Amino acid sequence: MARTAAPVDSESLESRAHQALVTWLTEEHPAPGQPVPIREFARNLGMSRTPVRSAVGRLYERGLLSYDPIAGFTVAVPSLSSLYELFELRVMIESHSVRRFCERQPDGPLPELEESVAEAAVLATRAVDDQAAYIAFRDNDSRFHRSIVALAELPRLVSLYDDLHLSIHVTRAGMEAPLTHKRLDTAVDEHREIIAALEAGDADLARERLESHILRVRDQTIVFLTQPRMNPTRR
Repeated sequence: MARTAAPVDSESLESRAHQALVTWLTEEHPAPGQPVPIREFARNLGMSRTPVRSAVGRLYERGLLSYDPIAGFTVAVPSLSSLYELFELRVMIESHSVRRFCERQPDGPLPELEESVAEAAVLATRAVDDQAAYIAFRDNDSRFHRSIVALAELPRLVSLYDDLHLSIHVTRAGMEAPLTHKRLDTAVDEHREIIAALEAGDADLARERLESHILRVRDQTIVFLTQPRMNPTRR
């Protein structure tokens, strides 16, 4: 008896399409307003356009894509209100994580965070002139802040933060401040100050330094939202 082929899981196809779209948004940095090439995605992934459209719909519901009757689905154009809201949520999650961590009255060093900031300091010396080092620096920054959230020991909070981080990452596309040694060194120094307050068990100081750091990045991004710098590689 001939075997019948196993049915293709439509959810798996949609998940593959969703991951491909997320990679496109976060690594290729398409400009706001750029159409989503649904047909090209389907061809490259070896699937019909149906699961790709489903994945596009999920990203549209999250506000990462927009819809135009003529152009179809496009990369969303960020607004001041959406940016403020995203950063407000980021402050809430990270600050709450710090408070929960300090409530447990931990003592001693935080090796994961210390290793992260040591790596960032080395990358900062090269990142201005080395694109690969800059990407590594940016990834290091993301891991540092995710580790802050993980201190709360609330897995669902980390999951919420991951979704939020994706939205912020895509929203900030092309609006990063000019890359300078001062900008990178400032970020490293602020991370060191956050760690020092955490290791001292000073919840108020740790939250103050963390919130100041995040809001500085927010305000810096807002400046470039009003005068976008559409750079496809450095964000």
